[in-house]
Amino acid sequence: MSSITTTNPAARRTYSRRKMLAKWLRDPRWKQMLAEHAYIPEAECVYCHRKHGQIWNGKPVRLTINHASRHLYLSEELYLTWDSQYMEITCLSCNRKYERGMKPCPSCLKKGKMVYILDRDSECNPCYMEKNPVELQRTQECQDSFKKSIKDYNSRRADKNRDDKAARPCVSWKVGNTCAISGVECPFTKSRMMTLCPDAVSKKKFVKIPFPCDRRMLNQKCRRKPGLVCSYNRTTCKTKCGYFKERQKL
Repeated sequence: MSSITTTNPAARRTYSRRKMLAKWLRDPRWKQMLAEHAYIPEAECVYCHRKHGQIWNGKPVRLTINHASRHLYLSEELYLTWDSQYMEITCLSCNRKYERGMKPCPSCLKKGKMVYILDRDSECNPCYMEKNPVELQRTQECQDSFKKSIKDYNSRRADKNRDDKAARPCVSWKVGNTCAISGVECPFTKSRMMTLCPDAVSKKKFVKIPFPCDRRMLNQKCRRKPGLVCSYNRTTCKTKCGYFKERQKL
């Protein structure tokens, strides 16, 4: 086999671009520009109005410079030269959200919370609902009605499945029209499955024999030792299990 490997051209461009930006951010000119414009006492984020070093929710705020225009990424000189027309001071959080077209909710900022919304919105949904209780009540009623409809639908489906299960004379028939023995879809109708299906087991002849040990539960757990899964069958549990207890006959 050839030792030549292929990669995605877009992935290579992304890697090269990030490597180039990391080199620019290590340049002394970038650090000097931060010290002159972002780290001064009067500087603050243009979106959330937080200052550099301010403690917010137990963590210090860090300011940076946001390049608002794409042409600043064309060369190293444009990127590392301060331009008040196309650059702005933002915190790291707002700088990341700016690239996604988001901004802080002004109502949440007054409450000391940081919730980002789309740039076209004026406030987040909880703040809008808080100012419009009628709309909040109507939305809550719609949600309750939807949940009730889903619950009623599931209840009707469960009733239908129980009726279908009871109407089938074969024990091996499962909900979904599948066979518990073969695992495939049952091709027979309920009136012909007992005569045509070789794996059919009549409910009238089928008698479920309870497990002989009284301490074994339905999930194969032992009542004597909680969390212990019983590994014995009906014949070996009497002779090999030390916690065996004879089931009382009804």
